[in-house]
Order: sequence, then structure tokens, then C-alpha cells
Amino acid sequence: MSIAEAETTPLFKLLARRWRLGEEVGDCRFDRAGGRLAFALGDGTLALASMDDPESAQARWRVALDTGRASIAPRRRPVPPLMRLVADVAPLRVAPFGAEGFIVGGASGRLVTVAPDGTTEILVEIDTGAVDAIEPLPDHGALVAAGGVVVRYDGGGGTARALAHMEGPLRALAAAPDGEHVALATPEAVAVIGLAEARRIDLALAGTQVLAWSPEGRRLAIGLAEGGLALLDMEDGRVLRLPDYPAPVRSLDWSADGRQLATGGAFRTIVWDMAEPGDKPRTIETGRAGMVTVEVVRRHPRKPLVAVGYADGSIVIAKIGHRDELLLREPSAGRVENLRWSGDGEHLAFATAQGELGVVDLPPHLFK
Repeated sequence: MSIAEAETTPLFKLLARRWRLGEEVGDCRFDRAGGRLAFALGDGTLALASMDDPESAQARWRVALDTGRASIAPRRRPVPPLMRLVADVAPLRVAPFGAEGFIVGGASGRLVTVAPDGTTEILVEIDTGAVDAIEPLPDHGALVAAGGVVVRYDGGGGTARALAHMEGPLRALAAAPDGEHVALATPEAVAVIGLAEARRIDLALAGTQVLAWSPEGRRLAIGLAEGGLALLDMEDGRVLRLPDYPAPVRSLDWSADGRQLATGGAFRTIVWDMAEPGDKPRTIETGRAGMVTVEVVRRHPRKPLVAVGYADGSIVIAKIGHRDELLLREPSAGRVENLRWSGDGEHLAFATAQGELGVVDLPPHLFK
């Protein structure tokens, strides 16, 4: 990795568009086209940012003809404000829906669709309870969990179809890539329910924070509140526990080929090598160890890189299998709550516990 020489101006200030709203941020998502970014705020509003930025870092990138030295010019104008839309009672859940829009649900059970221009439309008023989770589907649709019931909504016409049910509120929801299973987590347990066949696997794993399927759908990674994670093998039903994490594992991210699993919850980024045979996978040294826990990790969609957000507010990008790190954001007030890559890997959205949110432009030639 290389860092464009920013002279006296910090790199983060040159690359990032930031907004300080003072509101808790529940989640952030890019739409499928990559043109819009949505933040779910703690006051029940949705904040939208456009990726169409005439002063993006790419547009301000300069290379001196005489020395070949790269630099990024500062912005000339203030960052445009976010578009804010009233969605529902917080906490909000948001996911991409359709080719370009979003679907949003909140504590009242209202589901709202959001068009690229900010136009909203009520899809349905759910009477079974608050929306606990929304999971986007590859076909532009979404799974919505409310009152323990999981319903599939079609991205084209909004057609609804109930798929699964569990007692109690859901903490996490994940659909298998092949569409044949859905994983659900309540405060007390995890269940994997077959949609194409009468198959159900129940696991007594309390305090699950996050669920993540491997790309081929063979394994389900389960982040645990007491630290560590569990791996369910769908072929034989075995569960492998990977303990010894000092903090809850709230973030899991598989590589596109399913050979690596990046996790938070430790004092460094833990990447497990899932390609080698054996009962317990080995870890791949990535980034540097410290005294601050990793809150969230997100793999780059195209490169062997991972974005890492820490409890002290810092954000780094690390190359998997190397100690090298690119420091994007210095330690600041408020832990990093969320990170999201755009589909092309040229934008990284972030949100902190202190209500700062934004998007970092990362031109392709920033990384070698």
C-alpha cells in the first residue's frame, strides 16, 4: 500500500466527507448501484448521501510532472449536507432494496421503501411487532424479521411471503447464499431453518451478536457475546468453537472464495484461514496488535484488504497476511460502530458512537 503525500494536511481530512449530527447511528448501507449511501439515525430519520461528488478525492488527485510526486488538493467548498427523511420510530433497520433504493423498518413495524431521489412509500404496516432485522437478498429483494416472523419481500413489486418463525425477538438474521436456509438468532439460541426441505438445526448458543454464511453456503459463522465464535458445518452438523476472544464478536466477514474469515472482538484483526484441512483453522497475521479492541471489520470487495474500526475511534486499512496498515482516522471520541464498503471498493462509509458519520473516498491507485 502507498499513501499519497498530503504534506501538512492529514490524509483523513483530504479523503473523507464527514457530518457531525450528534445522533446515534444504527446502520449504514450503500444501494446496489453504488450511487447512494443511507444512515439509520437514532431519532428515526434516514440520512442519505450521494456518491456523485464533483470534489471527490479522485478528482483532486494530482501528480507533479517534474517529480512524479502524488498529492491530493484540499476541497474548495464545504461538504454538501445530507438529505434527511422521516422513516419510523427508532431503532431503524435499513438495507438495499430493488436496483437503486432502500427498505427501512422501525419500532412501530412500519416498512418504508426509499427511491433514489428520496421519495418514500409505505410498503406495509406490520402488526406483529417492531422490525428486528432486515437482510438484503441477491435478487434485489429482502428478508424482514418482525415479531419472530421472517417475511420475504420482492424487490420489484414488494410481494410478501412468510418463510420462518421463532419465539421472541430476533437479534440477527442471515440468508444462505443458495436461498435454501435462513439462520436466526434470539437472545437464547440460534436456529437454521430449511426453506426448500423440512430441516431445522437448533443450537443452544446464547448472546449471539452476528451471523454470517460462507459464500458457498456450507458454513455458518456465529459471533458470541462472551467472546469467540462458533462455526456450524452444514454438511455434517458439527459445531466448532473458536474461543479466547477478549470482547464480544460483533463483526464477521468472509472472503469471496470462502477461504478466509475476518473477525472483530480482539486486540488485533483476527483472520482465520479456512482453506487448510484440520479441526481448527489457523490465523493469518494481519495488521498490528495493540491495547484497543476491534469493533468492526469489513473485507474489501476486490482486494486482499480489510477495513478495521476500533473502540478508540480509529480506522485503519490492513493488507491480509501483512503487518502493514494505512491509518485513515486517528483515535477520536466515540468508538467506530460501523463500516461499509461500496461495491467497487472506492468508498468506505463509517459511523461512530458520538454521532460522526461519513464516507471516505479511496482512489484505486492509493493501493499498490
